[in-house]
Amino acid sequence: MKNLLSKTVLVLLCLFLFPASNLAIEEDGEAVPDVKKGEVLKDKIITLDETIDGDTTTDVEFDDDDNLDFRLFTEKTFAKKKSVQFDNNFINEISGELRFQGITSFEEKRGNLNTTFPFDINAVAESKFGSKKYRFFTEYAFTRNTDDIGNAFFGKFSNLYIERNFSKNHKMRVGVSRSPIGLEGSMSSFALPFAQRAQISREFGDAISTGISFIGNKGALEYNMGGYTSTRFTQGFKDGAEFIGRIGVKPFYKQEGSYFKNLKLYAGADVGHRGENYGVYSAALTYEYKKFLMNFEYAYADGSNGDYFDPRKRQGFFATAGYNITPKLQLLARYDYFDRNLDESKNINHEYSVGINYFVFKQRLKFALNYVFSNDEKTNTNKNAIYFLTQFFI
Repeated sequence: MKNLLSKTVLVLLCLFLFPASNLAIEEDGEAVPDVKKGEVLKDKIITLDETIDGDTTTDVEFDDDDNLDFRLFTEKTFAKKKSVQFDNNFINEISGELRFQGITSFEEKRGNLNTTFPFDINAVAESKFGSKKYRFFTEYAFTRNTDDIGNAFFGKFSNLYIERNFSKNHKMRVGVSRSPIGLEGSMSSFALPFAQRAQISREFGDAISTGISFIGNKGALEYNMGGYTSTRFTQGFKDGAEFIGRIGVKPFYKQEGSYFKNLKLYAGADVGHRGENYGVYSAALTYEYKKFLMNFEYAYADGSNGDYFDPRKRQGFFATAGYNITPKLQLLARYDYFDRNLDESKNINHEYSVGINYFVFKQRLKFALNYVFSNDEKTNTNKNAIYFLTQFFI
């Protein structure tokens, strides 16, 4: 057993360290859009599965302008990640930014109004080195509540990893990152279509894990899978291990002009041990056609391990539809169903949401307004909530 483990570790280290030229993989070519000086790319709509990591919007160029008007000021402040380039083969780029998201919420339940003002401030640092074959990325959540976490300092890391790029579309990640559990469970809070995750994403996903994962895409196929510790928030390896994998396929991706060209199907699993065995299994789809967007996800859990372990059998699904009035203005609607305990009756919570997003510079400067109506069958109570969201990266 020890020999097998040693060989496995050796193989992973070899993959991580060997030059990319020894592991070349043929890729499909992609057209690079023209970028005019003085403007941000505006022709790409914001989809419902946007992700945010170190590689945020960078395709912005500026005219030399002695008259600093408001438009140019906001572009220079928000639209582009700040970076320093180096002309050598070792360190290629260093960049960093602060990410802010504030949500003002008004929640009415049984005639009582509760108002909250939660906000997140995250610091991001990134470097690319080794002729950009390697990338170090870290994100520190200053405002995360760590009262129930043993090591508060490490508990605030949302990301702390090194990536090894084998090619343009295939890479290996080692360290701390968000677990790829479901559509929204794997998304940063700065990339969500609504102010809150869907219920299955809040309960089964929304987890920070330490491990090794392989991420990539080839033609119609994309994948994200790896092995992790089941202990959350960078608190060690004491609870056990888990496997998390998600595979997506675009069956009609080569059919130009087809209504279903951008239809993508997903299957995912999160299986591990944390005191007890658990397993979460999901199926999902995303769809995009011109200005119309939609997604759907179903998940079943025989025990789950989001940011905490829950032994119950639970299930749920959500469906979201969106319409991009312009590349900056997006309308959304969602139905969200969640059964909190399959072994008991009347444990279902329904949520109905509508929202509007305004993207000044994509996710880098964003404002949103959401309304959510929820009905809890167990307590026979309704809740109305309004959320105002402000988000910016500097």
